Amino acid sequence: MRRPRTIADLGERGLLRSIRKYLDRPSRELVVGAPDDDAAVWRGDPFVVATTDTMVEGIDFRRAWPGFDFRRLGRRLISINLSDLAAMGAQPRHALISLALPRSTPARDVERLYRGISEQAHRFGTTIAGGDLSATRGPLMATATLIGRITSPQRILRRTGARPGWQIAVTGSLGAAAAGLRLLESGRLPTTRAQRAWVTAQLDPTPQLAAGQALAATLTVGGDISDGLYREVERLTQPARLGATIAIDRLPLADGLRKTQWALAVKDSEDFELICAGPVARMASAERALDRLGVPLTVVGTIEARPGIRLRDGARSVHLEGAGYEHFR
Repeated sequence: MRRPRTIADLGERGLLRSIRKYLDRPSRELVVGAPDDDAAVWRGDPFVVATTDTMVEGIDFRRAWPGFDFRRLGRRLISINLSDLAAMGAQPRHALISLALPRSTPARDVERLYRGISEQAHRFGTTIAGGDLSATRGPLMATATLIGRITSPQRILRRTGARPGWQIAVTGSLGAAAAGLRLLESGRLPTTRAQRAWVTAQLDPTPQLAAGQALAATLTVGGDISDGLYREVERLTQPARLGATIAIDRLPLADGLRKTQWALAVKDSEDFELICAGPVARMASAERALDRLGVPLTVVGTIEARPGIRLRDGARSVHLEGAGYEHFR
């Protein structure tokens, strides 16, 4: 049986030839695209938004997960960065991709990774402008840098600026990604429609770009919930020494989750949904705007003058330990 070709067999030139078809050619906007030159060049915008995110094998994903696929991993790499642009109300434009690859990586895996990157980027109007390839003795690492645009500095969602009495709301449903991660880590295959949706939410999330732009047209405070709802509410309130109450009985839990599993929506992370805060009247306007997009917006809490995050289930107070994801814990 023929030994699978690795990137060491191909060499840098061979690997570049195999993935070149996934890099966008120069166009009206993309004046120069790497790897033909040292850097990409594109036409500028008055207001530019940039973000970057890295996925590390063994930390952010595992090849041993049931159903793991490099094509899905590529789509996820783009999606988690698109979610950062969505959280600012930005429109994506260009992406730079950097990969650190063990020499034993099969060439077909790298091609599938790039195929997924290209699919998701083009789905949301993003060009793959270039990037970098490097060998590593450590785990596989994939980094994307995304460049976006906004039409006006007055139409940006930021974590600062919340006021007491404002409502807190979230898009979509919560808890699916955390439930999917638990299923993947257990080594069990999904057996129901709900479980398959959980795994998809973890491995192949969909960024809320249109919703982010609609929210930015009405509100000024928002972000994404990739590090967990509790952590994001802290980020909206702590800089101004404010607090909040989260109503766990109002949480829009993902299909298949029981009400008793609300902690998956509050404590755990990687729901690439959006959070926002605003006055009651503006929140109602935002809800109508998202309804036209087919995206539910659910009010789940209130900003308060008293510092600290409080959880309530109806009239009952609820305590939660260790909420939210932190990279170095």
